[in-house]
Amino acid sequence: MRLATKWFLLASLASAAAVVAPAHATDHTVLMSGDYAAMFFDPAILSIHPGDRVRWQNVTADFHTSTSGTDCAPNALWTTGTVNPGASSAYVTFNTNGTFPYYCRFHCVMNMVGELIVENAVAVTPSTWGRIKALYAPKPR
Repeated sequence: MRLATKWFLLASLASAAAVVAPAHATDHTVLMSGDYAAMFFDPAILSIHPGDRVRWQNVTADFHTSTSGTDCAPNALWTTGTVNPGASSAYVTFNTNGTFPYYCRFHCVMNMVGELIVENAVAVTPSTWGRIKALYAPKPR
């Protein structure tokens, strides 16, 4: 019985260690949406993690861009170039933490702006051997 308990504890520690293993990068899609009255990115604000990739998909009958910068002025971090109606841009990978504003070059004056927030994932701390062992310790009577 004690051997089975030790194997169970060892397996529990192994699975807890897997929880803090580095996460795989995730692909995200931001929609370029709207009509002639309002153009917008959906979602307008997207939180991602370092290593994640983002692409922009045009779901309108208009041309759009995703251009990094603020106040309709590019800062040269990225640009998708013109994304045709019904098309998607190439993926852009974000490896650095920070807040990255962007806009559509054609519709910035219509307030078609967005923001990417790149931040590290919160790591889950695994239980220590002592905490797991305490779960199976005999209880005083």
